[in-house]
Parts: sequence; structure tokens; C-alpha cells
Amino acid sequence: MRLLASLLILVLLSGCTNMRRLEKGKPIRSESASTILRKHLATNANPEWATMRMQVETQIDGESSSFKVNARLRRDSAIWLSITPALGVEAARIVLTLDSVLFLSKVPGNRFGYVGDYAAFDTLLGTEINYNMVQRIITGEAINLLDEDIKYISKVDGREHLLISKYKRRVRRLVGVKEKEINPQDSLSVEASPEVQERVMNRSDDEDLLVKRYWFDGLGYQLTRTRFDDLYNGRSIEIGHGGFEPEAGGWIPHRTELIIASPLGTQRISLEILRARYNKAYSMPFSIPEDIEIRKGL
Repeated sequence: MRLLASLLILVLLSGCTNMRRLEKGKPIRSESASTILRKHLATNANPEWATMRMQVETQIDGESSSFKVNARLRRDSAIWLSITPALGVEAARIVLTLDSVLFLSKVPGNRFGYVGDYAAFDTLLGTEINYNMVQRIITGEAINLLDEDIKYISKVDGREHLLISKYKRRVRRLVGVKEKEINPQDSLSVEASPEVQERVMNRSDDEDLLVKRYWFDGLGYQLTRTRFDDLYNGRSIEIGHGGFEPEAGGWIPHRTELIIASPLGTQRISLEILRARYNKAYSMPFSIPEDIEIRKGL
């Protein structure tokens, strides 16, 4: 508790200093990557249980949808989702666990069940997804921020801190720019000749060619945006957070947008938390009736 209190005091003091700088029209003060990480971690809520009522907007394969979702989350265990469109009748129920996906469609004329893994989402969203990613997107926590083998360069981007993962020489050969020279708002793309691309790709895997960027509020150190540029597969993932509320011992974003751009197209999912309750356990009922067809995919 003393350590947490000390971290919170440091965040508040830094926030006051940067607020005075912003009031004078000056940029926020630059800080080391380790300092930014330490102050950010003090803002995480990490609730053991969460139940939320959310408004969800999607644009998948050119089709737009809008619906309400009741969500129940038990940290690092399971996420239960009940999807209700405009008419107010449950259309689908989903249970996500660490290694499995349970899905039940209740739509008349298209009733079916699915029991499988997260590969079912790959084609739908144009990227791989897993339980950890879903949980962190909902709670506003950074994905893969604390990987042991990743080091960061710290930059100031307006009123925000930006951490950019240091990448290997082979990435520089592909994109033609060093980490320190990246414009914060730029999308990274392969600029090398086809011959160089082929050589680099043959000697690399997905993680070798993944560039990570994380933006943090210059006053409160909440995570406001994440961007992954996957040069190996030619796609990007961007996650934006806003509307932070002090809840569950930290800060929870009430607005989140996920944008996935890949050779298959661009998919968007927007979440808005309408109400939430934390650290109270709820059941996660799920069953597939015997007369429902079980499909191999979604």
C-alpha cells in the first residue's frame, strides 16, 4: 500500500508540473520509458470481477451494426457476453475462456452453436486474437506492454507521452527509418526493394517484424492509444481509449475503438460502457440446446 501511495503521489506531482507547462503553451516534460511505465501502472484498475452494459458499433466487411452487450468478466478466467440488437431480444451469447470460444446464435433462421478456439475470429477480423487481448481491450489495459525482451524509446507527442518499441536492424531495412525518426502519427509500411523484402522475411518471424507504440496522457498517465504495425503480415491494429472514470481502484475507459487494417480490409469495433459494477461475482450461464446445429466456424 505504501508503494502504491508513493506512485500515486509521483503521478499527481508530475501532472501538476505538466499542467503548468501546458497552460504556458509549452510541451509536457520528457520522461524516461521506465518512469512512464511505472506511473502508468499505478493507474490500472485490475478488477477481479466486472459486469458492464455496453453500446457496441461495428463495421465488419463493409456492414455496419449496432447493439447492446451485457458483459461479465472474471479476470484471467472467463468473459460472458449477451448480445441484444435494437428489438431487445437476445440474439447471441458468447463465453470466452483462456483457450476456447463458446458461441450460440439465437437469430431465427440462423440458429447454431460453435465450440472451438479463437481461430474462428481470424478470418472475420483479419488478425489473430486471444483471451488476453479481449480482456485488456475491455478494461483499457495495455497489450504486451511489459514483454521482458522489449525496450522502448520515449518521445513527447503533443500533450502525451509516446513509447516506441526498439526494433531490430532488419526492420530498419524494411521501413527505411529509425525508431527515433518515426513521426508519431505515421503508419509504418515496407519501403525496401522486393529483393530485400524477401531476404528479410525469410529470416524473420511475426514478432521480429512487429513495431509497438503506446500513447499515455501527459497529466494522468492513462493509456490513450496503442498501435501495432505487423510488417510481416502487412496489417495494423490500433486501439483508442477515452472517457476515463475513476473506478475499481484505478481508471477505466468508458469509450474504446478498435481498428484492424489488413489486406482483407479494415474492420472497426467501438465500445461505450453505459454502466458498470466491479468486484461482485455473477454467474455465466451458457448451454447449447440439443436441437441446435454445431458448426465448425462462425
